[in-house]
Amino acid sequence: MYKAARNKGFTLLEVMLVVLIIGIVTSLAVYSMSPTGPSRQAKSEAQGLMAVIDYAQQQAILSHQPYGLVIQDHSYQVFVYARAVNNPQQGQWQGQASLQHTQSLLRVIQPQAHLNGTPNIVLLPSKEPQVYIIEVALEGYSWHLSSVPPQPLTLIANAHE
Repeated sequence: MYKAARNKGFTLLEVMLVVLIIGIVTSLAVYSMSPTGPSRQAKSEAQGLMAVIDYAQQQAILSHQPYGLVIQDHSYQVFVYARAVNNPQQGQWQGQASLQHTQSLLRVIQPQAHLNGTPNIVLLPSKEPQVYIIEVALEGYSWHLSSVPPQPLTLIANAHE
């Protein structure tokens, strides 16, 4: 008379196993998109340098003093031009921030040369646009930070060698 009722559906164990598998697949996907590798490292350092340049330009405008950026092979430092109190026509470049080290190789493409003891790039308080191009390279991957008026400061990827 009574038929045994067949349960239709999933057990708690089966549901938990599916959730576990989805979690593992999702974590692998997130891990594969995380910033690793030389290309992403170089881009991250180029974006950091871009933020420093933007901040230094804003500080130059606010303080009415020129700011400069000294770029070496694997480091950069921000300087401010401090005028002498007794003679406003004279002054000297003073380190504003500590030396920042990078894994990437930094190279100023333009301007080609700078006077000894002065920054590679000078950011004026007059908002006058400066022309400069900086290459940030790591293991064959490179990015160019370029300020070529009338364009704003831009970050451009170079073809992988």
